Amino acid sequence: MTLDPAEIRPWWKEPMIWLIVGLPTAAVIASFASYFIAAHEPDTMVKSSYRKEGFAVVAPTTEADKSAAALGLSGRLTAKNGQMELVMRGGLATGPMRLTLNILHPTLENQDINILLAHSHELSYIAPAPDLGSGKRILVLEPEDRAWRITGQWTAPFSGMTELVAEASKSPTHP
Repeated sequence: MTLDPAEIRPWWKEPMIWLIVGLPTAAVIASFASYFIAAHEPDTMVKSSYRKEGFAVVAPTTEADKSAAALGLSGRLTAKNGQMELVMRGGLATGPMRLTLNILHPTLENQDINILLAHSHELSYIAPAPDLGSGKRILVLEPEDRAWRITGQWTAPFSGMTELVAEASKSPTHP
């Protein structure tokens, strides 16, 4: 059996060639598209103040944390009847007139809330309690000048009391 020259087709008309060339080409194009999306769409899951150490994400100790630890600052946050009250303890002779309480979602930045706590008496502060969905929240309390900060955790729906302490006074394994 001999091949008739009229039956011989050019290589670009063979389906197997397009299968062999097409699949790797599609993979290369998809790789470039994935790179473009990753490079131009920033990830908001991790805040810029965090760094990765091994498999754990750890917040670095800042001067504000060290200052709060040196002053021995801590706070007790209670929430009931739609009202939050914070009572500060430690080495503050007089408290600032306002404090900022950042209620941070661990992974979704668009669910973060900043609340101004107003001075009520001595080292006590009040503010309306926010309406949060369920889940864990990270609390960061600092004055307007950011001279110190104390942190804690809140599991919503929240009722009761939680403690806020200086990050530098926590154990080194605490994230």
